[in-house]
Amino acid sequence: MPDPEASEEAIDDSDVPMLPNFPFLSCPIQTSLGVLGRKWTLLILRDIGLLKVNRFNQILATLPGMPPKVLSTRLHELEAEGYIRRVEKQRSPMMVKWAMTQKGKDTLPILMRFIAFGSKWYPEVVFPDKSPRSLGELFTLPEAKQMIDGYT
Repeated sequence: MPDPEASEEAIDDSDVPMLPNFPFLSCPIQTSLGVLGRKWTLLILRDIGLLKVNRFNQILATLPGMPPKVLSTRLHELEAEGYIRRVEKQRSPMMVKWAMTQKGKDTLPILMRFIAFGSKWYPEVVFPDKSPRSLGELFTLPEAKQMIDGYT
């Protein structure tokens, strides 16, 4: 008889909750979603951290339908929370770029897991040939592989 645990589709029907070894003051998921759960935020982090799109108008161009005021607000929220920082170049007019802080870089594996999930479960929307793909197939750069290997 096949082992149901061996199936990729096996459902964990155990009644044992997954509890941490230390008590939480507040839920870390809920806390993290305070800023990260706001509309457009993860896509802005994707642009700056993964796509290296780091100027206001460039980010705006990658996110059709996003109002400029909302982008400005989200960038300032992300800066205030320590996910990104301003990099100003002295030019006329002044040019501002955005860069990830270490806190921001720590969101990149989360974004990679979203990519993995969407690539596996929504291939008909994500890929022209509608075939699911793994992160290893999608990303071959050493930096991406390091991020994937650390969080798979």
